[in-house]
Amino acid sequence: MSKSTHKPKLQDVAKRANVSPATVSRVLHNNAPVRESVRARVLSSLQELGYTKTPSRHSTAKLRYTVAVIIADILNPFFTEIVRGVNIEAGDHIIPILLDTAEDSTHEQQIWSSLAAGQVDGIIVCASRLDNEVLITNYLRLKTPMVVINRSIAHPDIPCITIDFQNGAYRAARHLIELHHTRIAYLAGPIHSGSSQTRLQGIETALCEAGLILRPELCVSSFPNVDGAFQAMSALLALPEKDRPTAVIAYNDVMAMGVLHAIRAHHLRVPEDVSVVGFDNINMAAHTNPPLTTVSQPKQHMGKLAMQILRQMMRGEKTLGEGYTLVESPLIVRESAAPRSNGVKT
Repeated sequence: MSKSTHKPKLQDVAKRANVSPATVSRVLHNNAPVRESVRARVLSSLQELGYTKTPSRHSTAKLRYTVAVIIADILNPFFTEIVRGVNIEAGDHIIPILLDTAEDSTHEQQIWSSLAAGQVDGIIVCASRLDNEVLITNYLRLKTPMVVINRSIAHPDIPCITIDFQNGAYRAARHLIELHHTRIAYLAGPIHSGSSQTRLQGIETALCEAGLILRPELCVSSFPNVDGAFQAMSALLALPEKDRPTAVIAYNDVMAMGVLHAIRAHHLRVPEDVSVVGFDNINMAAHTNPPLTTVSQPKQHMGKLAMQILRQMMRGEKTLGEGYTLVESPLIVRESAAPRSNGVKT
């Protein structure tokens, strides 16, 4: 067989052996367990391609991993707090690469396509806007260890870290119902996302138990940022006074800030005229005017946990098929929600 002038790369070996580049690295450095059948396949591919390992300047240097961290919106502090946790846990021997999809599913798919070059050893996906089947297809195509945050995926090789969105939204709605609100609105953000739909189920369950319904005109989808929420809330406040909501649950805290702005722009008060509840408990939530009642997510902890699990997977230490990790999400009661004013008709 004639030798190719092309010097084979680690990615070439991975493709030939039908494994991830991280697995090839583990075989080369012998620094983590690899099944004997897989090791034999990698060694055979190394020999067939004539791959030679580039000598390290320091023979005792530890292997470094590169991890892609895909987030939905770098402008949302929720994601930066998760990335902070990832960075803290990564330490000196894992290099995170931050990839922002800007809430654009087409751009997110382009990012996945670029990862096919095999330049990363692991992937953390946070709040993907792609559906589960597309995510699984990408995972199977890349054969790269992956951990997902805030999405439940029924695949035995993809660990998921999430909170119980339905229960969190249920508790937010129950809180408002106990404050005697009956016209409760939901600003749903990306309505087709699984987490938005699950929040919706929790709200509807709480309302149903109280003999109430979520009126269709009070469930509004919008872009999940301040501007989108401001426009959506402005539309709700344009309803006749007898129909407009006395309380609002926002998909996230950033949207809740847009809601607060819209209420003030319509010369109304929070919480005297309209109560507001957010979701995420970002750092700024305690400093809005008034301080925001919200469902908390332990963002930094989720980032750390995702990195811990991914490190174990890249080293071959993680037992796959362990399913989901659920983390607690308490309701943080502050000053943006209060009993419905008797002066407002329901």
